[in-house]
Amino acid sequence: MAQNDHDEWVLEPEKLECFVSTTRMDIVDHLAGRGPMSIKELARAVGKRPSSLYHHIEKLEAAGLIQESGARTVNRKQERLYATPSRRMRLKRALEDEANRDVMRRVVASLSRQAERDFARGQECEDARASGADRNLGFYRMVAKPGSERLQRINALLDELGELMWEEAEDEEDAVVLTWVMAPSG
Repeated sequence: MAQNDHDEWVLEPEKLECFVSTTRMDIVDHLAGRGPMSIKELARAVGKRPSSLYHHIEKLEAAGLIQESGARTVNRKQERLYATPSRRMRLKRALEDEANRDVMRRVVASLSRQAERDFARGQECEDARASGADRNLGFYRMVAKPGSERLQRINALLDELGELMWEEAEDEEDAVVLTWVMAPSG
């Protein structure tokens, strides 16, 4: 079953709750970004043992965040493949519902923990590049008062960045992780 390129809005509390787990978030992100994968491939991608993923896969399937997308035979053993319903799994609209306030805070806490792990893993990569036009390792935090017009431009650029990340991946390229959080400083 091929992934769609439509926006898949994750709005239901039971689905959002799945993203409180860094492992489940990582599984969904890898499947959305890389396409169908077996549990063995997922385990390698997220740095876990395959046996530790089955519980997470079951929860994600039950919530409808991933689905079986076929099978293949490797060394005379059949492996199930999993995928997300769409490459474009989105949580942004869930922020608009006040009822999701607590779960979204916990999702962002999970995202922050995962970002630290991603960064640490990235530092260890042989092909990590922290400078130049093709850098794949970095971070950024800034506090500013951009004003309404500049904030609109920043949001347009962030939307464009998301679109660039969702473009079809080159098979020979290594995956990169991009995480950002924006909040009023008060």
